[in-house]
Amino acid sequence: MKRFYSVALMAALTASSVSAYDFSSYNSPYSGSDYREALNMGLKFFGGQRCGKTNNWMLKNNPDVLKKFCHAKDGQGKENDGANGSYDLTGGWHDCGDHIKVATTMGYAAISLLVAYDLWPQAFQDNYDGAYGSPNKIPDVLDEVKIATDYFMKCFIGNKFVYYVGCPGDHNRWVTSSNQSNLSPELGGDPRPFSSSTTIGGPQAANYATALALMAKHYPDADYKQKCADAAVVAYNYAKNNKSQQAPIPEFYSNPNSEWTDELSLAAITMYNLTGDESYKTEAFGYLQGKWESNSPLAWDTEADYAYYYLAVADAKANNGQGGTISDFLRKNVFKVHLANAITDPNGFPYYASRWGTNKLALGGATAAALYAKLVDDGVLASDDEIEKVKNFNQRVVDYILGNNEFNHPFLHGYKGDMTFRIHHRNAMGRNDNPPSSTKNKCEFMFASGGVIGGPSGTGRFDNIIEGGASFTETEGGCDYNAPFIVAIANIAAKKDPVQLMDVKNVESSKFNVYPTAFEDYIVVEPIEVDYDGEGYINLVSMSGQTVLSARTNGAVPVVLQTEGLPNGVYVVNVTFKGGNKSYKLIKK
Repeated sequence: MKRFYSVALMAALTASSVSAYDFSSYNSPYSGSDYREALNMGLKFFGGQRCGKTNNWMLKNNPDVLKKFCHAKDGQGKENDGANGSYDLTGGWHDCGDHIKVATTMGYAAISLLVAYDLWPQAFQDNYDGAYGSPNKIPDVLDEVKIATDYFMKCFIGNKFVYYVGCPGDHNRWVTSSNQSNLSPELGGDPRPFSSSTTIGGPQAANYATALALMAKHYPDADYKQKCADAAVVAYNYAKNNKSQQAPIPEFYSNPNSEWTDELSLAAITMYNLTGDESYKTEAFGYLQGKWESNSPLAWDTEADYAYYYLAVADAKANNGQGGTISDFLRKNVFKVHLANAITDPNGFPYYASRWGTNKLALGGATAAALYAKLVDDGVLASDDEIEKVKNFNQRVVDYILGNNEFNHPFLHGYKGDMTFRIHHRNAMGRNDNPPSSTKNKCEFMFASGGVIGGPSGTGRFDNIIEGGASFTETEGGCDYNAPFIVAIANIAAKKDPVQLMDVKNVESSKFNVYPTAFEDYIVVEPIEVDYDGEGYINLVSMSGQTVLSARTNGAVPVVLQTEGLPNGVYVVNVTFKGGNKSYKLIKK
């Protein structure tokens, strides 16, 4: 099933490559509803990555799977090849079409989904609850990411950090995750071995801290918000103490990336946004001072563009140590790396050198473009004469994935019912008979998975087979493939098919008296009609989105926030509790 496309097509593409691709005039063929459909598919793919007893929809909907869950004994296998553990490490997301759990990719994916929601909440709907039942007044993106953050909190055990669960033998059987958990541990069955440390994995722990901090900002339940906030502190402290020590992926990658400053900076700035603690802000800028990371688009080992975005929001004029501002680093990545790459291709698509397909890296570049465009649109940065090229580049890459490409088929598996291009994913195929390669490449897939397929190695070159030599790398899919897709498409869906921002619960019967509305040294939050259990959480948020003060509510007792040191300006008091939240706008004189 090798698919090298026609000589005539290649000749036409070569002829058109004489002139640069014109991003100033790109027009998308897709509607707002098309982007909505694609976003929802790409997001639900994470539900097919769920491990443990977490309602993996690919297992639940597969009639050939008897046990509708997998790997219920993670944490009880051999720890670091030694004695068995006695921990609960169940849950989380599988890495790719395999069933191992990897901190490096899982942390990056969780961050990406939460960044997308943090920046473009109006892109996300509430179609289901955490078990794919009725809507629960929580955006689906938070239901999906909660699977990951629940797991992240389990990975810090005393002074140890768990960064890997599973074994390479996992890859030796083509079966669903449910079937695999019944095999021996050497073949990926229960109880699986896991890897932990007290001295390595700082960058991966930093990613967990970032995801937990963002979840603490957005999840509607007050108790869960606080759990995430507390766990984020633990994760960040571990990362800070072990910042230069990358965690390996056993027998696959010994040192994924020697750099660590981007992960630590991103964690520190999101911790600052959550807590208002200036020490986090100082550390965030310090980690990336003088560091332009242009070696790769956003990916599981390069997250500088996320950090640049949040640093620019915190201080748009901050010196970068190289004669400019932090935002200049982001602009250089967008124009000098991503657009420069795409303009030279007849498709306007940036092909990066990667044996695992170029799509996830192209989407990482598109995400960087979306971040830069948002800074300009929000007035954080001055207007840019070339901003339309940046926006069109972002949209062009997303459209390529949706099927506006030289192959005329989507790389979003199953989009519009098209599964011409195959995805290397065992739960998506749904088979438990460990078939030979020749059979895998002939059988029909059971599910339109919504997974982003690895993709071509160059213009018109795509090897559409699951196994055989190294070609499976071009059909690979996983958490870190869909992660940048969600961010890159979220900003488009938010503009072309926005959803009404929801009150996460019905809270009309709960009221608070918040005063004075024009305050100086203090704010009082007084419950006056309490239709909840009395436990809640108060955040005072600046107009830049920074949480500057936090406190607990307790029954009908008024809470006083001391505000002497805050700068003048407009603030919002968010009161979150079981059952919903309330917001009140105030001004400091």
